[in-house]
Amino acid sequence: MKKIFLTILMFPLVLVWSQDIKKIDSLIINSIELSAFPGAQVYIKKGDFKFQKSYGYHTYDSIIKIEDDHLYDLASITKTLASTLAIMKLYDENKFKLDVLISDFIKKFKRSNKRTTNIHELLIHHSGWKPYINHQKFLLKKNGKLKSRFITTVDDDNKKQIAENIFIKNNYFNKILKRISRSKLDEKGNYKYSGLFFCLVPEIVKTVSNQSFEEFLFDNFYSKIDVDLVFNPKKVFSLEKIVPTELDTVFRKQLIHGFVHDETAAIMGGISGNAGLFGSAKDVGKISEFLLKKRLNNNAQIIKESTITYFTNPGNYNRGLGFDKPRILSNDKFYPNEKLSKSSYGHTGFTGTFYWIDPEKELIIVLLTNRVNPSRSYENLYDLDVRKKLIDLII
Repeated sequence: MKKIFLTILMFPLVLVWSQDIKKIDSLIINSIELSAFPGAQVYIKKGDFKFQKSYGYHTYDSIIKIEDDHLYDLASITKTLASTLAIMKLYDENKFKLDVLISDFIKKFKRSNKRTTNIHELLIHHSGWKPYINHQKFLLKKNGKLKSRFITTVDDDNKKQIAENIFIKNNYFNKILKRISRSKLDEKGNYKYSGLFFCLVPEIVKTVSNQSFEEFLFDNFYSKIDVDLVFNPKKVFSLEKIVPTELDTVFRKQLIHGFVHDETAAIMGGISGNAGLFGSAKDVGKISEFLLKKRLNNNAQIIKESTITYFTNPGNYNRGLGFDKPRILSNDKFYPNEKLSKSSYGHTGFTGTFYWIDPEKELIIVLLTNRVNPSRSYENLYDLDVRKKLIDLII
């Protein structure tokens, strides 16, 4: 069925693209053979041409083959396709202003060094907030075992599940808030990537909309665009459809499968604006098409075109509002590829995920992998420069 679908989808341009498709196949297959990742999904749209394909297996033992509807842990792509979309919608409906202070939503910040930080600074990563806090280390004893006063193997209404047979008290989120509020602060105005704010977005969305983060995203975006982007996928899908990530030997001490890889998102019960979203390349592609077209296919408007334009291209910044932008890195390399236009945007994820949208070239590229399987020490995805090479082949 997949082969028939691909043939129909590509037929008008198949002669033009056949050699490029062979090169894409070769790049992904060689990357699998060189242990950049055990499997991958690719989605490409360039003008009227569309291509999607799955490669390899869930893990290097080659037991479960990757299919187009299988779900990857999208990691930090969650920041854009969950947190940023939610903020865009609230902003679009005049329920939310970007110059509002974070302390207006999170009361614990009223007396912190972050009390004057506004949402705009946080979205463009000019807030001075530190990049990350390893909250999981506070749950481990010196001997490496989990602290029983916070973690148990028994489920009840006062706990959230963070892995197979591991549960954490619901109120532990208050400790996360406290650590973020007390963390050191650098000078504002300089670019410094931070994921801390995005952990707070579900609380902000609930305060403003009176809906849970999941409900708000489903009602306003995912159901309307018809995509299976979900948190805690194990509650909805079988494990055979969920691609595993890392064999965690430090914190949860098990293969992370059906639960979010990011430890902070896991501690939050799998629902965070920092990480936690799972999806397939075709669904990331569909929601990317919505952003590219700035409307749905049936012309129904979810967000005003001007709002999408502003968030994806807000001016002379290293970043969009929530979205990543092309830029020169500290090693003088151009990220993610010098052939992309300045108006392009997207995001990457630690687990090995990537999507990028270029309005000028009418281009969407999605590459989903689980490069952290079996361990995050596997960095061949970066060493082989797979993302840049993929963009080179397409442009």
